[in-house]
Amino acid sequence: MFKSTLATSAAAALLFPLPVAAEEPVMKLAGMLRCAAVYQVTSKKLPQDSEAKRTAERHFLQYYMIMLALAENKPDDNFDAKTLKTLYEAEEAIADSDALLARVEGKTDVFAADIATCAAFRERQPSLFASADRTIEAMAKAQAKVEAAN
Repeated sequence: MFKSTLATSAAAALLFPLPVAAEEPVMKLAGMLRCAAVYQVTSKKLPQDSEAKRTAERHFLQYYMIMLALAENKPDDNFDAKTLKTLYEAEEAIADSDALLARVEGKTDVFAADIATCAAFRERQPSLFASADRTIEAMAKAQAKVEAAN
């Protein structure tokens, strides 16, 4: 499922370019990677079919799609979907390790500061995330049509 989501996200990023906010610089790639990884790791720990899990998964997709769109729409920076996927996988491994260490140390809310930072960025860039949501909805509809046809 995850690989299919990433492949679909990569394709969607090319088909539906996301707007880049003009009023402030876009969050740095490292921050976006961290947000995507934190939401993905968090979603794995939440109960199936919970609203919190669906929200975390949605935020993961938003950040991942925005990163892909930025990487693919700036050819001079030498980032492509494959490079971004490699960087993301490394950041997800770090987030997994952070969560494991926190559990061992008896800490909770290990990602509270990360999630607050990510939420603040989403609030400052509503049009960017609304565009990502429209793309996610379009992908979901297209996938549902394909599944219904099979």
